[in-house]
Amino acid sequence: MIPKEIVDEIRGRVDMVSLVGEHVRLVKRGTNHVGLCPFHNEKTPSFNVSAGHKYFHCFGCQQSGDPFEFLMQLEGISFPEAARQLGARTGVEIPDEQPGEGAAQRRAREHRQRLISANEAACRFFEQQLVAHPQRQLARAELEHRGVDPAIADRFRLGYAPHRWDELTRHLQEAGVSPRDAEEVGLIARNREGTGHYDRFRGRLMFPVRDVSGSVLAFSGRILPQPGADGDRDGPKYINSPESPIYRKGSLLFGLHEGRVEIRRRGSVVLCEGNFDLLALHQAGFPNAVAPLGTAFTTVQARLLSRYAEDVVLLFDGDAAGTKAIRVAHPLLAEQGLRARVAALPKGEDPDSYLRARGAAGLEALIGGARGSVEYLIDSAAAAAGETAAEQAAALESLGSVLADVKNSVELQLYIERVGQRFGVSDPRVVRQQLRKGVQRERSTPPENIGKSALDPAPERVKLPRLQAELLGLLLDRPALLETGDGAALERLLTSHELREVYRAARAALQESGVLDVSELLSTLEESGALSWLKERLALQVYRDRDDAEQMLHNGIPLLAKRNLERELPRLSREITEARRTGDDDRAARLTRDRDQLRRSANDLLRRQR
Repeated sequence: MIPKEIVDEIRGRVDMVSLVGEHVRLVKRGTNHVGLCPFHNEKTPSFNVSAGHKYFHCFGCQQSGDPFEFLMQLEGISFPEAARQLGARTGVEIPDEQPGEGAAQRRAREHRQRLISANEAACRFFEQQLVAHPQRQLARAELEHRGVDPAIADRFRLGYAPHRWDELTRHLQEAGVSPRDAEEVGLIARNREGTGHYDRFRGRLMFPVRDVSGSVLAFSGRILPQPGADGDRDGPKYINSPESPIYRKGSLLFGLHEGRVEIRRRGSVVLCEGNFDLLALHQAGFPNAVAPLGTAFTTVQARLLSRYAEDVVLLFDGDAAGTKAIRVAHPLLAEQGLRARVAALPKGEDPDSYLRARGAAGLEALIGGARGSVEYLIDSAAAAAGETAAEQAAALESLGSVLADVKNSVELQLYIERVGQRFGVSDPRVVRQQLRKGVQRERSTPPENIGKSALDPAPERVKLPRLQAELLGLLLDRPALLETGDGAALERLLTSHELREVYRAARAALQESGVLDVSELLSTLEESGALSWLKERLALQVYRDRDDAEQMLHNGIPLLAKRNLERELPRLSREITEARRTGDDDRAARLTRDRDQLRRSANDLLRRQR
């Protein structure tokens, strides 16, 4: 939408080395400049900047581009946003009115710009009050008490909202900010009489809430002591800006603007909970930390993080509230393809207190030893479960929704084994069934519709003996034949463990209810290696006529018996010999019993046919 000649002029004026140098320490090497890539973590510089071509390229991660691409990749912004930043930097004016823009779109854009300008004017006012207001010491003492360095306060543009009712209101009026705009973004509020306005933020330490490009979209104000009140504080601890056309709760992350470059470089982000915790982390050398601004973590915030990082460390309290926050964040991060790990703080500690007690090295070790979020939630559920069987079952069930988000089948199987070990349940099928109950309970979903790609990955297709599968399929078409002599004989001739499972489940269902319930049969055999074959076979009905089916079964039984004598008995004999050779006596004994039973069954059937 921006005219090409303006884009070309901006590109021509940009000092590429200066632009990149604000984010990367560059060293001149020949005609180029080299530094550590801001887009991935590396120890040997492979990031090259050409001043003449106004171009960058990393030989490590292969990222490359011009000044616009550099800002777009670094900050996760669109081309028009990058162009406006560079236009402001180089003095090239981009027309407000864009080609093809309608009147309504233009008004909406201008409205947004006015609201951002109102917040920017307020932010500058709060910053100035922290420096010059007669009562600034109330805010400065809070920062000193929290150990916040002036450099960090400046970087995050912290400020002071005076205790008086109308100082900001008067300042905005003098700055030409419309009261309507200031009221719309929650800076001021209308008097009850409706004749004027008063400051919404009074007597507070102010935290500007910025988007990734640095625009101030909202504020969070922390209560300060009343002047001369000996430390008394009157009002809620925090007041946050209300939602507005430029701000939605749960849409921004505190510290993302300041940490975006380091997050991108490391590919990792630390997610903490409080404003002061965030400041303490940045100050201690963890500039890749962000915080969700006092609200529960949201899908929008997870999506925002996915633009910058692949790995998220959840630095939350190790208590019940922290575990709850991790349960909320885990599926949102998983949905965005982010790897989540948990660095659980000791009970009663927050990042600020932990840093004071153990220093940056201690916190680095805690983060380095962070466990995967699924492992953490499994262990936490097991540790918090009661002692009764019912309490243990409920705790296991609660993990259903956690494991339902696991996409990798190998990881899922390992997690299921871990759940079984932690809860003392050895049968993985029982573990799966209990987990599925948990998913059903939390999502109010019928069992057959619950994430089968997660808790019910399709088992590998196994190769089944063709004639055995054909005869068993015949019985599924005509279940009444299970009760005949030939139907009963088939069980003894099935050498496939998987087909024998299907046979026994079908016969048990028929004997229990008199009919073969397909849904119930599939549910019973959800772990079977023959599940894929069974689903396909149940979808067909090859033998619609009972007489045809009965005749095929009658002819097929002796044929199968003969094949077993010719093929299966030699195979079993070889396996018995191998088991004895390796010292596996139990297996040898079991195979011997199978061989002897198979020989008796086959011979009996063949004699009967004669």
